[in-house]
Amino acid sequence: MENETMKTIETLCALIQDNLLSQHQGAQLTVTPETALLEEGWLDSLTIMSIVTAVEQEFAIAFPENKIVAASFRTPAALWAVVEAGLAATV
Repeated sequence: MENETMKTIETLCALIQDNLLSQHQGAQLTVTPETALLEEGWLDSLTIMSIVTAVEQEFAIAFPENKIVAASFRTPAALWAVVEAGLAATV
């Protein structure tokens, strides 16, 4: 089970990385679960909404509007907690 979780959080990291690199042409970035997305200035409102849309499509969940807050996007690990809750709600 742990390997599945790691693969899934890695999928989330790759999704975030793809979104950030498309927004920041020429940037060098490797997203890990602990990447400080807000502190390092990678996110703006359009990038956040792009990530939300991509997460909804990739994981087939509805992203709760009340979770589109800074705390959910501090790191991919924080965002993963929101995704896990969404996945649990669909089971």
